[in-house]
Amino acid sequence: MASPVSTGLRVGGDTVSSTGAGQTLSGRSKRAVNPLMPLVVSILLAGACASPGHIYKLYPGPRRPAEELAIIRFGDSVSSLRIDGMRVEESDYERVELLPGSYVIDSRKTFSVSPLVNPAGQDEIMGMARVDLVAGHEYTVNAERTTGRGYTMRWWIEDMTTRTVIAGKKWD
Repeated sequence: MASPVSTGLRVGGDTVSSTGAGQTLSGRSKRAVNPLMPLVVSILLAGACASPGHIYKLYPGPRRPAEELAIIRFGDSVSSLRIDGMRVEESDYERVELLPGSYVIDSRKTFSVSPLVNPAGQDEIMGMARVDLVAGHEYTVNAERTTGRGYTMRWWIEDMTTRTVIAGKKWD
């Protein structure tokens, strides 16, 4: 009968020995040490240093400098929008780059509300506007609501470069 194969690994002053039946730790502690732990830690650290989200380049040809483009970012509450019918998800893209010009932008935002206010437990706002976007400017598409009885919802597009609302109505 063959004897079990035993290997030893020294970790922080403790010796880990493995016999085919499992791992035991001799020395100060009785916990098992996973030899893949350094690999797992390095993968997690690499993910934390990943580059920002992707850019949706919504124009033909090679990339252009930012001063030649209009940039749209998602506001705090908006996670999906359409630009001239092209759907863009915040989970896929950090921002959208477009040539200056006129575009139809729309989005929907679903808010959770009390079932006493709306039996479905949610309400939705949809905004749509044709806007003229200017090169070198950055825009956000936003949606918010108040709370409590008689709540209201608002949708707007804001030019962050000039700090002006170009569509919809922002809170005063």
